[in-house]
Amino acid sequence: MNQHVSAFGHVEIKKLDKAFLSQGEPLQVLDQINLNIQPGEFISIVGNSGCGKSTLLRLLVGLDAEYSGSIEIDGHSIKGTSLERGIVFQDHRLFPWLNVEKNIGLALEKSAYTKAEKKELIDYHLELVQLSAFKYAYPSQLSGGMSQRVAIARSLVNRPQILLLDEPFGALDALTRAHLQQELQRILASEKITTILVTHDVEEAVLLGDRVVVMQPNPGRIKRIVNVDLERPRKREDFRLALLKNDILLDFKDTQIELASTTLDGYELTW
Repeated sequence: MNQHVSAFGHVEIKKLDKAFLSQGEPLQVLDQINLNIQPGEFISIVGNSGCGKSTLLRLLVGLDAEYSGSIEIDGHSIKGTSLERGIVFQDHRLFPWLNVEKNIGLALEKSAYTKAEKKELIDYHLELVQLSAFKYAYPSQLSGGMSQRVAIARSLVNRPQILLLDEPFGALDALTRAHLQQELQRILASEKITTILVTHDVEEAVLLGDRVVVMQPNPGRIKRIVNVDLERPRKREDFRLALLKNDILLDFKDTQIELASTTLDGYELTW
């Protein structure tokens, strides 16, 4: 499959506000978010607990339509979920009774591809994530890192314009996480898909991102955007990455960067 930078996948967020009801009163979670993401760009979003980064990702997925301002993809407002937006969660969410091939194929059930085209897409993406030999394996036979690679293949198999990553490596051990970060660099160098990563790991953010969006909480807003003008593939031992990481960490010197949950009107929400 011939890959090139797509003309699609342009994301424009303008004057985005989001609030939840807490004890009958509005609680502002996102405040005047403005962000312009170019086709093929990799954006990392980092921030303290309560800064709204996961809420922002939910809005981009299309899971929540209650907001003010605008979110447009290629000039069109988001209306619900779409096959044009692939999503990878921290939990791989594979079906244990289906093998790897069928787990990936689930994402193609509502597509217009022929049976032969589906097989070609599945085989291509198995090769992309280097799991062709595990085509007929079941999730119980896979490591956590392998399961996440299946989840990445499933999110890409529809040829989405945008890939959304919600702490995709957060539950993995350090060595597996480092390996998959390198794998993700390789995969996206081939696919050229607009990618938005939410993470609490600043090192991961600068290693992977073309730009790092630094958010601050109460309410969540963009504090600054840091350009990462370093050649790819990147190596984590590059001292320039360490300098960028340390610069960004200064924004959080008084607070710990981590995910937090809160309960609003009986629902547990991760911000």
